[in-house]
Amino acid sequence: MTNNLNKRYDVTKTFEYNKEHGPFEKVYDKNDEIKKILGDYWIETDFFWFKTNLPIWVAAWPLYNEKYMKAASKDGFEVITWKTFRTLHRLAHASSGKYMWHNIVFIPTKQIEEKSIWTKTIWSLEYKWKVENISITNSFGMPSDTIPEWINSIMSLEKYAKENNKQVITSVVWTPKENWTIYDLAQDYAFLARSAEFRWSKIIELNFSCPNVQWWEWSIYKDIENSLIIAKNTRKFLHNSDTKLLIKMWFSNRDYYKEFLENIASYIDGIVAINTIPMQIIDKDNKQALAWWIISWTCWRAILDLWVKAVYDLRNARDELLDIAKHVKIIGCGWVMDAEWFMRHIDAWAEFVMCATAALFNPELPLQIAKYLNKNKIKRKI
Repeated sequence: MTNNLNKRYDVTKTFEYNKEHGPFEKVYDKNDEIKKILGDYWIETDFFWFKTNLPIWVAAWPLYNEKYMKAASKDGFEVITWKTFRTLHRLAHASSGKYMWHNIVFIPTKQIEEKSIWTKTIWSLEYKWKVENISITNSFGMPSDTIPEWINSIMSLEKYAKENNKQVITSVVWTPKENWTIYDLAQDYAFLARSAEFRWSKIIELNFSCPNVQWWEWSIYKDIENSLIIAKNTRKFLHNSDTKLLIKMWFSNRDYYKEFLENIASYIDGIVAINTIPMQIIDKDNKQALAWWIISWTCWRAILDLWVKAVYDLRNARDELLDIAKHVKIIGCGWVMDAEWFMRHIDAWAEFVMCATAALFNPELPLQIAKYLNKNKIKRKI
């Protein structure tokens, strides 16, 4: 694997090591260069009150602390999302007899179809394919600092973002306890959201679809009744009426998205789609890549078509419900490693586009998108 792929995150090291020592390069501010390159060509969007001509963001995964958040901001990403916070401190998956010592591995880039979900593919720590075709599987267990640590970080980063004309999203997820009910779950989400809001967070993402934690957290979005309880309770608990709520979802179809929006649109402001796809990531000896079970969670180039389909289906579902859902923003999230794939999401009617792997393995992406828009004389208003 080339040194270039280790500049932000070293896959041969643990999450905690990367969090402490990364990014492993000096990051220079590219924002003025990007604005100059864009010139008269841009994609103008309005994310609630935040206007930008380059709607490329970082999703809730690779930005572990202020060092990584500020690096992404300097790279030219306009909106940056904290890695998901909890009410309790939790370390990342690590070598403990249960988990492997690494958290990210590479997989082949062959496009995965919907019928291929849950099937097998082989992993490697060595990257063997074209950089622009990176596909990975990862399992971190959604680690989190303590509440006093992360709420202070939020306040500091919100101040930095305001000074540098950027926007920040805070992602939260519940941490289950034995014998909890759906109402305990909802209260945990609400408390997290209010804690983030208290420290100036204006946009909060409720993660309903993380697949690698424990119990049934990742399937919350599949249960519309429970999703409604959480969203309604969280909205009620927030102090500011203009605080925006996003929901992170997993792959589904237009009919389900429509039913979901019919019930929940009144309490949310946007949907981030989608999270990862479950696969059996193994080696030649049938040994799992990550975590304690053979199922792992696949993302990036290999499932681009599924990501784009989710965006398209969500937009269609929302457009059929204009009276109750026209305010809900649709945010494309998935395999944006180069400018052409960024445009795939835009052409599928995404109003904003998130990436994650690129923030670690291709942080030049915002600069590349700016050059692409200028070269192809692309000018749009979404």
